[in-house]
Amino acid sequence: MEIENVGDLPENPLDMPPPYWRSSGSVFHIAAALEDLSGMLAELVLLNDQTSEHLEEYFARDPEPPEDDPTFGEICSDLWDLEHQIKLKAEIAIAMSAIASEDQLNMFAVYNLHRDIVEPLEKLSPPEKLQVLATIFDEPGIKGEKLYADLKMLTAWRNAFAHGHCVDRSTKSLRHNHLIKPPDLPGVPSLVADVIDLVSCYVDLYRFLSSISKNDYTAGASWDVERIVEQTEVILRYIFSGDNWTYEVRYE
Repeated sequence: MEIENVGDLPENPLDMPPPYWRSSGSVFHIAAALEDLSGMLAELVLLNDQTSEHLEEYFARDPEPPEDDPTFGEICSDLWDLEHQIKLKAEIAIAMSAIASEDQLNMFAVYNLHRDIVEPLEKLSPPEKLQVLATIFDEPGIKGEKLYADLKMLTAWRNAFAHGHCVDRSTKSLRHNHLIKPPDLPGVPSLVADVIDLVSCYVDLYRFLSSISKNDYTAGASWDVERIVEQTEVILRYIFSGDNWTYEVRYE
C-alpha cells in the first residue's frame, strides 16, 4: 500500500507497516567499508613485513641517513598510501555507524510510539533519545550502561568529524583542537580499535532496540547487521603490537 500524504498514515504506530521505513542507506556503507578494510588489512600484513625488511637493509647500509633522503620515502611510500586508505575506510565506517544509529532510533520511535511523542524526540541527541526510549519501554537506568556511554562517544566523534575538527582532540577550543599537536597521533592500530568499538556500538544499539520493540517490524535480527558483525569479527583477528608508528601486525 502506497501512502502519499502524511495525514493518511495510521494513528496507531503498531498498525504499521505498511508503509515501510525509507532508510538513509548508511548501513550499506558500513558493511562495504568494513569489507574493504578487512581486505586492506590482509595487504597490510604482507606490506608491513616487506617494508620493515627493506628498512633494516637501508639502515644497515647507512645508520644515520639524511632526513630528506628520497630513498627512505620510496621504501615507505606504498605502506604510507595503504595506511591512508585504511584511515579513509575507518572514518567511513565510523561516520556511517553514527548516522545508522540515529536512523535506527528514529525508526524505532516512529513504529513504536505515537507521533505526538516522536516529534519532540527528534530534537534530542542520540544518547538522549536512547535514554527516553529505554525508560518508556521499561528499561530505566540505561544512562549507567555501556551502551549509553558508547553512543555518547560515537555521537561526539560524529559531531567533531562533521564540523571539521580532529576527532582525537577536545572540540571546546579551535586553537587547542587544530594547533596543538597531541603526544600521540592516531595511527592504524588505534584507528582499527576505534572502528571495532564504535561500529559495535551501532550493532549493540540495534540489538537493544530490537529486544524492547513492540512492533514486529523493528524487532528481530537483520541480515545487514549480521553482515557487519561478520566483518568486525574478521577485523578483530588482526593483532597489532608496538605503537602506532612502529607496529607489527599479524592475522590469527
